[in-house]
Amino acid sequence: MMNGRLVREEEAVVSVFDHGLLYGVGAFETMRLYDGHLFLFADHLERLEAGLKRMAIKSPHSPDEWRGQIDTLIRETGYTSGVVRLMVTGGNAGAGLGSGYDQPNSFVWLRPLPFSPGEPFNRGRKMKTVSVSRQAIGGAEPYKTNNYLNSILARQELGQLSDTEGLMLTPDGYVAEGIVSNLFFVKNGVLYTPSLDLGILNGVTRRFILRLAALLGIPVKEGAFSPSFLYDSDEIFIANSLLEIVPVTEWEGREWFQFPLTKRLIEAYHQYVTWLTDSDELRGKGETNDESSD
Repeated sequence: MMNGRLVREEEAVVSVFDHGLLYGVGAFETMRLYDGHLFLFADHLERLEAGLKRMAIKSPHSPDEWRGQIDTLIRETGYTSGVVRLMVTGGNAGAGLGSGYDQPNSFVWLRPLPFSPGEPFNRGRKMKTVSVSRQAIGGAEPYKTNNYLNSILARQELGQLSDTEGLMLTPDGYVAEGIVSNLFFVKNGVLYTPSLDLGILNGVTRRFILRLAALLGIPVKEGAFSPSFLYDSDEIFIANSLLEIVPVTEWEGREWFQFPLTKRLIEAYHQYVTWLTDSDELRGKGETNDESSD
């Protein structure tokens, strides 16, 4: 779908003066479709709208219109499970930096999963620290913007290591997040994750996992943690909307084999994927926001 119309892939083109092409102006969301249900659809739209507002891009569609376009693709493709991506660019705004965007371009596409359901969790991922640091806070870090150069440079550093996620540190050397994932680790029954104050992405799946942990009575601590603190953890896992929850099996010469708390979370996670639209429905169950540092 482009600007609300069903088009062929080769017809979905933009002007060379689209500011998404010229300057990376735009935002996107990637979400999972489970048996026809868009998991956490409301959360993804909320972040998309926040990103568009931050970049002064006029919202191109209402929630019902976005949903209608996705339903059209489900009917056309026959896919009831897969990956949905929404993307908005600044549109054709000519040369020079713009102060606002009233005629954005929008895109929606649906594709099958690039792996078998459950495969990421069952196989796990290795992790390798990359030299490219997560950018400092103060700009677009809470949003999924079309400017992905920081992550691309980090991914290029990994080369052909398809079974490995890169660990990005902050400029100050604290653990931040994966290249395309948020980071969690477990120590003595406590679930730790880097704080949003470090400039990491405010992940939709991250937020859901924190609320799920509160519902399960798992204590959570958010903060700034050194690599040595991470190294001593009992479990490590990464998470995003596509992969769900994936245990880290190897990092910095150490291996992990048992993931009891991670398994507990993924089993609880799957109880919601075919019906939950808004993670706020899990709120108010003792959600924890304790700050800790190492």
